[in-house]
Amino acid sequence: MGDPLDQLAGVPAARDRLDETELDLIDRARLAGATWAQVAEALGLASRQAAEQRAGEVAVLRGLLIDLRRWIDADRRWDARFDRAALTRRTTMLALEAEPGGLYDLANRIRADLPTNDPELPAPVRAVARHLAEALSTRR
Repeated sequence: MGDPLDQLAGVPAARDRLDETELDLIDRARLAGATWAQVAEALGLASRQAAEQRAGEVAVLRGLLIDLRRWIDADRRWDARFDRAALTRRTTMLALEAEPGGLYDLANRIRADLPTNDPELPAPVRAVARHLAEALSTRR
């Protein structure tokens, strides 16, 4: 058995793999005819709605980040809009390519960096920021 700190260092990557495996198995079970109630039971979730929510979370986050990326790309002044704008641009690009676990981590970073009430930001960007915060607040 190795050093506990070395083992801990491997947890984020293992979590990403587990999240990806879970989503893949949900998709495969549904394609094989499993009901949402059966998926929920297999996952130890309280309801079919919880299983549907779990499967839909990744799609929702990716959709919000795609919207954000479009607004960022269309805004010629984006990098000067706020202190961490350039970082938010890069983090959004990385998040769109990330596995589910990394997606959540990067989306949380974007949520922390993106001002939700800055009147200098276009209203649609503020809306995306609010929706992103809401989506991340419901994660189990």
